[in-house]
Amino acid sequence: MYGYVRPDRGLLPVREYQQFRAAYCGLCEALRRRYGPVARFAVNYDFTFMAMVLSRGGCSQWRRCPAHPLKKRPCVCANDAMDAAADYTVILAWWKLKDSLRDESFFASLPSRIAHWLLRRAFRLAAGRRKEFSDNARLCLDELSRLEREACDSLDRPADCFARILSFAAESADREEDRRVRKEIFYHVGRCVYILDAADDLEKDVRTGNYNPLVYRLDAVDGRLSEAEKETVRDTLVLSLKSAAAALSLRQRDVWQPILENIITVGMPGTARLVLAGKWNRREKKDRYPDILKQEENP
Repeated sequence: MYGYVRPDRGLLPVREYQQFRAAYCGLCEALRRRYGPVARFAVNYDFTFMAMVLSRGGCSQWRRCPAHPLKKRPCVCANDAMDAAADYTVILAWWKLKDSLRDESFFASLPSRIAHWLLRRAFRLAAGRRKEFSDNARLCLDELSRLEREACDSLDRPADCFARILSFAAESADREEDRRVRKEIFYHVGRCVYILDAADDLEKDVRTGNYNPLVYRLDAVDGRLSEAEKETVRDTLVLSLKSAAAALSLRQRDVWQPILENIITVGMPGTARLVLAGKWNRREKKDRYPDILKQEENP
């Protein structure tokens, strides 16, 4: 959906990055198994993070896929958390596409229209399986749309609407303690994702006339942020990331914990620096898969 929630590969040991990719491939496989091959295109790093937070680890299997037909890759399969994350992925991807249709011109929105139509059946299945999550997402997005129509000059209110969508994924936890911890993690990470997206899209939104809270909150009518304004955005991001890290420290440690810590304390701050410097869309987009571990090893 956005792709901001990712680890810093330079500070992630090879084995842990292999585990992260196994989770990514596991989510992709869960999407294919539950919703068909088209749903694979919705997989991204943000929902891989969600799957790891929801999971307690899992058994990896070596699988081939259309993207890597000649060589098997580790994949966390047959995992309830991956199935739940796949359901949430389809629901949120569908709503994201619907939002794009509203903001873009007819011709610019043609790819989104096609993807929205292709995901329609998968969305109905996912919404039926996760009715409470889907209903909550719709209510929060309706509230967010109302704030956009009102040209809300608060950054916190629209960010809160988006964050509450992701935090509702924590309701699937069996234990109350897990539910509270996951809710805090998802809320603050979701809040950061919304603010990062607003900063990333600022110039485009000013050019197209779409709503962006930074225009009204910081008077960034020219599509640019001053250094002082960037510092204001950075401060609110740091506050949320510290809250997410504090909640993560209360999570029962498992195989995913070092990767999640890397994402929140290193990966997302690095993403924020690139976004605020205007370099996010110019970064190297091809990620080389570190295929160093032998297939016989258990990742």
